[in-house]
Amino acid sequence: MSAVIRASEEEPLFHLGEIPVRLITLLVALHSAAMIAVSLVMASGHAGWIDLLIYNSSAVAHGQIWRIVTYAFVAVPSVWFLFEMLMLWYFGREVENGLGWKRFAILYAGLIVLGPLLLQAFGYAGIPQTFAGAQEVNFAIFAAFVAMHPGAQFFFGVAARWVFLGLLAISSLQRLAAHKPAEVVVLLCSSLLAILLMRRAGYEEPLLGHRFSWSIPGMKWKRHGFSVMNGGLSASTAGATQSKEQSGGKNSSAASAPDPEQEMDRLLEKISRTGIGSLDATERAALERARRAILQRGGESNR
Repeated sequence: MSAVIRASEEEPLFHLGEIPVRLITLLVALHSAAMIAVSLVMASGHAGWIDLLIYNSSAVAHGQIWRIVTYAFVAVPSVWFLFEMLMLWYFGREVENGLGWKRFAILYAGLIVLGPLLLQAFGYAGIPQTFAGAQEVNFAIFAAFVAMHPGAQFFFGVAARWVFLGLLAISSLQRLAAHKPAEVVVLLCSSLLAILLMRRAGYEEPLLGHRFSWSIPGMKWKRHGFSVMNGGLSASTAGATQSKEQSGGKNSSAASAPDPEQEMDRLLEKISRTGIGSLDATERAALERARRAILQRGGESNR
């Protein structure tokens, strides 16, 4: 897996005291605040106002363009909404770390607009559509996470790729059973768009564990052991990566490996400025490797 991230996009949007505030935090807060506002409006007996925010293909065709965006922030309180926000924050944080906040903002905005554009085509074909909520958008963020870490371990050791395919199948069947084939199209296209954009960003590990093209003999994909249960890149995989780099060749490793003390100082300086949550998976692995190298160097000097 490889990706190019601009340093300026790794920084949080702003700080509240010592706390770094990222785009994903603002998105979760916005969805939650919108849910509370919708609930209060409905409780006051003005549910008709909410209808002005829901996507409606006929209304959009008559000029009510704002519905293309506002539909995503119409939700009612439920346990499923809480679960959806937890998933958005957890997986969206990793996607934002991988893309940078600017490209993550473009991805999320594009996903919000994609659904209504697809549904509008059904409306022009004589099949009126209504739609509310950001379930498909947030599921696509999970798809983007899976494109980054298809082998991430979930509960019971199930890889992220299989969890994604299982949820995609269940969600599609649920919508088909409810006679909503247009929403199935939105779900599939949103997930596909998110995966393709992550591929364009440089995350090229095969989604299903195999490449469907000719490959050079002897070449293998470098897999990163991101663990959902452990909250990131697992220490065991980081150690395995370190040992592989050390045994890969004395000439190349000695010439290309950065000084562990300088690497540690750089990462600790970033943590002091923006907090440990600002480190992405690659930087966490680099911090672990530098720590191990310094400890090993200290042990050798004591002998």
